[in-house]
Amino acid sequence: GVLSATRRGGFWDYLGRSLALFGQALPQFWIGIMLIVIFAVQLDWLPSTGRGYPEDPFLDKVKHFILPTFTLGWLGSATYLRLTRSSMLEVLDSEFVKLARSKGAPNNLVIWKHAFKNALIAPITYSSLFLASFITGATVVELVFSWPGIGRLALTAVTNNDFALLTGIVLFFAGAYIFFNFVADVLYGVIDPRIRL
Repeated sequence: GVLSATRRGGFWDYLGRSLALFGQALPQFWIGIMLIVIFAVQLDWLPSTGRGYPEDPFLDKVKHFILPTFTLGWLGSATYLRLTRSSMLEVLDSEFVKLARSKGAPNNLVIWKHAFKNALIAPITYSSLFLASFITGATVVELVFSWPGIGRLALTAVTNNDFALLTGIVLFFAGAYIFFNFVADVLYGVIDPRIRL
């Protein structure tokens, strides 16, 4: 996002915007299935399902993590790229950045010390919502990759009419939303002292 904003109208900007649009347009389950077809079936580089066994070596467990992690992070990365780009463009056009540049501050200092820190407010707001929905949205990815997880457990609780388990899972999801929103509020104060209460 920062590279795309600082090279506005150039190759990196078009590449970043294209990847972000492509990343937001594709559903996670389709990305997961395509990754399984390419990397597990055709190339046979990575395992397609499961988490491995406890006695397996560490590297084998890491291989089981790669495809689900990439699938879950795909949508969030695309949205972060777009949010960071738009926030950086807005901050780079502000008066204090123009003042820093007119005083002769190096471009890297202006971008990373002055502009980037102020452009993080929108991505942090999104991250608080994304991390909580990351837990709830993992259900489809857990089903595609045959992973035991809380999303799959919630689906099992719904199909088996296990209301006690479902209540606990809903409370956990609600707690996750509250926790990540609290962390975002604390980070606002760290990034911008004017926001501190």
